[in-house]
Amino acid sequence: MRFTLDMKLKDVMEVNPKTAEAMQELGLHCLGCAFSVNETLANAAQMHNLDPNVLLEKVNSVEQGELSAEAAAKAQPAGGILQMDKKTYSIAPHIPAGVVTPEILRKIADVSEKYHAQAIKVTSAQRIAIVGLLPEDVPKVWKDLGMDPGHAIGLCVRSVKVCPGNTFCKRGLQETLALGMEIDKRYHGMKLPSKFKMGVSGCPNKCADSASVDLGLMGTSKGYHLYVGGNGGVKPRQGNILLENLQKDQVIPAMDAVIDYYKQNGKPQERIGRLIDRIGIEGLQEFAEKAMH
Repeated sequence: MRFTLDMKLKDVMEVNPKTAEAMQELGLHCLGCAFSVNETLANAAQMHNLDPNVLLEKVNSVEQGELSAEAAAKAQPAGGILQMDKKTYSIAPHIPAGVVTPEILRKIADVSEKYHAQAIKVTSAQRIAIVGLLPEDVPKVWKDLGMDPGHAIGLCVRSVKVCPGNTFCKRGLQETLALGMEIDKRYHGMKLPSKFKMGVSGCPNKCADSASVDLGLMGTSKGYHLYVGGNGGVKPRQGNILLENLQKDQVIPAMDAVIDYYKQNGKPQERIGRLIDRIGIEGLQEFAEKAMH
């Protein structure tokens, strides 16, 4: 059969396992990742700065066959992220709201030491990454940790950053930790048109980057401001204030409305900020306000 650009990587490899080797030659080293293999050939080409037609021709020209042992060894282990050396992997256990216990810290340290990790890195997404693991050790590390992977890649809700809020911080105007945990449980890993980041800040200092992520909350003396459409990257974008002074029981309905609108109107790989730039914010604002009543 002839493959097309709208076919998922996992389906292409299922039809002809040997296509994995061809894709690896072009730089696609994430073929063992549960998130990446659900992308289409077109998405994979875009993510790796490849000409989609070159990728398509490559997989269609491969003879039918099984995956070689060498190629299988290079395939990214589930829950692992290939590092710069193209030989080792990092993992990022999911740590909701960035809150850990001494027991979790001890476990991460013990497992890292057991498998000779090159480094332990606190990430900007409030996770603790274990860096420099051998591919054959990655499944063992996950088993020993007994923790879920954080969604660090893929077209889904990635990190939910949460500041200490008025539980601990002297500047906090609103509660953030319990709310952030609820938000994380509800949305983390949810499939969306593009990657999606969230931040929950308890005051206008916005320590959780609420105005520069796709969907953010900022505590005020009267409630929470809801920001939408921020992002970093090559073309950074400041988020727009969508709703002001929401009460705590209004936050989740408002966020649900934003997510639903984005699912209905976002194009593949289009961040919500670019959606707003394309069609305006008025429709989203009206949709969210209706959800509040």
